[in-house]
Amino acid sequence: MRGAGTADKTGDANRHAAQKFNAREVMKTCSLSKTPLHAANANAGGRVIVADPHGCLYHKEAAVQALLTRKQHQQQGTGNSSAITNNSTIGPQVRRLADLYEVRFHREEGRIGGDPTCPISGKALAGIIPAILLVPGKDGMSNVVSERGLSQLSPEEMEAEYGVIRKRVRLAPDPVLLETIKKQVREEHEKDDEERRKAKKDKKKDKKSKRKREGKDKDDKRNTNNDKKKRSDERSKEKGAEASSRNSNVRNIKSSSSSVGKAIQSRVDSAIEQNSVLSSLFTNKSAASKFTEKEKKDNLFAR
Repeated sequence: MRGAGTADKTGDANRHAAQKFNAREVMKTCSLSKTPLHAANANAGGRVIVADPHGCLYHKEAAVQALLTRKQHQQQGTGNSSAITNNSTIGPQVRRLADLYEVRFHREEGRIGGDPTCPISGKALAGIIPAILLVPGKDGMSNVVSERGLSQLSPEEMEAEYGVIRKRVRLAPDPVLLETIKKQVREEHEKDDEERRKAKKDKKKDKKSKRKREGKDKDDKRNTNNDKKKRSDERSKEKGAEASSRNSNVRNIKSSSSSVGKAIQSRVDSAIEQNSVLSSLFTNKSAASKFTEKEKKDNLFAR
């Protein structure tokens, strides 16, 4: 059967890869530079060791340099160039620095071979027994334990000893297990990328809404200022109209007073003309007032 033949071929390939796989070498060697990981005590100020989601181990500077090299070639459009050697590349499971987790091995002083050990069981973590990286672990403390040692701790004990664990990474998995891990990592990355896209979209939407609210606030403020100016202008007009009305009333009162005075004077004059006695009195007095002093004296001696 074709399906069975394919399955057999896949199984043969996995078995062949498993036979070539050397877990001890993976646990002791940088996957990029192929230099020893445990040549110096990383916890005592030596070179920092990191791991990726697939459980591969690196010297941190080599991993960072590989990421920079990949980015440069991507920018230059030579991401698949044969000029990039296998020793300088890092797999797609490492998208950014956040996909590299710091590894802090527990080391026993005076231990023959210098292999790191499990802080729980005391057994060497040299690829013979499964090793688990606890991410992030407590700062400054070892965060690599044996799978069996970890199973001996309750969740409460594990958190008390190693802090809140966000992720567990199986270090140096065999090829068969690695295929399962790769599938899980792809799914996690797809979910993470989707969440990032959604967060970016929401952030963009929030910025747009904020600009819209700010524009509305500016319009409201402008309208408020216009309303205030309009009310101020209306009050000014009302005050001007009141002042104009008062001035008009004053003018009307003055004009009325003048008219009344003229009417009284006219009635007095009419009464004088109609009364002979008053007419004679006011006429003579008026006429007499017209003589000069000299004429008055002449008239006096003439008498």
